[in-house]
Amino acid sequence: MLPIDGMWIDMNEPASFCTGSCGSNRPMNEEPTPPWLSTAPHRFINKTNRMLVPPYAINNHELELSDKTVETTAIHATGVTEYHVHNLYGHMESRATRDFLLAYRRNQRPFILSRSTFAGSGALVSHWTGDNMASWADLHVSIASVFDFGIFGIPMVGADICGFYGNTTEELCARWMELGAFYPFSRSHNAKGLAPQEPYRWASVAKATRRALRVRYALLAYMYSAYQDSVDHGWPVARPLVFEFPSSQFASNDKQMLIGSSILVSPVLTQGARSVDAVFPTGRWYDWYTHAHINGHNANVTLDAPLEHINVHIRGGSIVPTQRPEMTTRQVRQNDYELVVATSANGTATGQLYVDDGESFDTQHKWIDFSYDARVLYVAPRSGTMHVERAVTSLVLLGVVGAHTVSVNGVRVDCSTVVTPNSVVVTGLNIDLNTKSRIVVL
Repeated sequence: MLPIDGMWIDMNEPASFCTGSCGSNRPMNEEPTPPWLSTAPHRFINKTNRMLVPPYAINNHELELSDKTVETTAIHATGVTEYHVHNLYGHMESRATRDFLLAYRRNQRPFILSRSTFAGSGALVSHWTGDNMASWADLHVSIASVFDFGIFGIPMVGADICGFYGNTTEELCARWMELGAFYPFSRSHNAKGLAPQEPYRWASVAKATRRALRVRYALLAYMYSAYQDSVDHGWPVARPLVFEFPSSQFASNDKQMLIGSSILVSPVLTQGARSVDAVFPTGRWYDWYTHAHINGHNANVTLDAPLEHINVHIRGGSIVPTQRPEMTTRQVRQNDYELVVATSANGTATGQLYVDDGESFDTQHKWIDFSYDARVLYVAPRSGTMHVERAVTSLVLLGVVGAHTVSVNGVRVDCSTVVTPNSVVVTGLNIDLNTKSRIVVL
């Protein structure tokens, strides 16, 4: 049997390069040579047929509804007119594809990527936002598009990084790879016949990509936990600021992106810019790379942003589980955990971690809660019976001044403590995530 992990179903609106029925009378097994361009004049537009030219405007730059898709007056085998069920085509194909993969690979979660979706498709498939342009405008609008689909219940979503149509540029591709590393679904993809846009084509893009992807891969455990929150509560993984900070002040912000509740990404969206104005809601925010903190006051802060750098900040009051980044997700999962404890102004923080086998439906699982207060870190399994093999072997304490001794459950442990101006890093720990622990750092 052919091993298949997933399927990509494209053009499933369904798309057509004809208006309605092609009517070419050519053999079905004849493959046309691209580019697939129609030179025939458009047929007569019957404006009295409401299924071809409806009485309301839909901002369709084509001449009628059937342009580049199946005839909207077509009758299905059940007697239903295509006009009434057109938007369900991709959704039903997604369901059929998923049913096949579940039968083909029993008890294995399938990966399915669909261009056409409908309400409820997020339970079946992932999605990308379709054929965009290699332009700064589309780089910007991709953020709002990802937000939209997260709210629609499709959390695994992203845009074609560096643009699908048009030839990208070195600068645009670098900035897009930086942002795209934080899309829930992250993929560079462009049209046939256009300039190649793999990151290694330019040294600066390769450097920017490596830098951003190292952050993404370090955050895989955190992001995986955010996906389970999406399953349990319907919350999007990529979120606008207003989702976490419900104020009209943040309602129009489509230039920054939260991943989960704790990671704030502030990309450069303007050609030639080497700085970015980022809004920081009230509270502490810690630079991912330097651990320096910003006291947010619901106002813009201008951040340096060299071409190979994207600004990432950790929300004060958060505990973020991380792992050492590797070349594959499987390799990352084999690494021990490091907890980044980013304290709030009052010295507290909370976080969580979800763990399962990553592949099956009947997997065991475990939810683990973390909390920090008065220099004490608490680890408490919340639910689930899975045995978590990897331990917490290091801590990064942000907003904490000095440290000399560390004890776990009342026993002083021999570990290494490094104090920097912005952090306290404790290594050499072995904290079991399957039992309650109390870690004191003094």
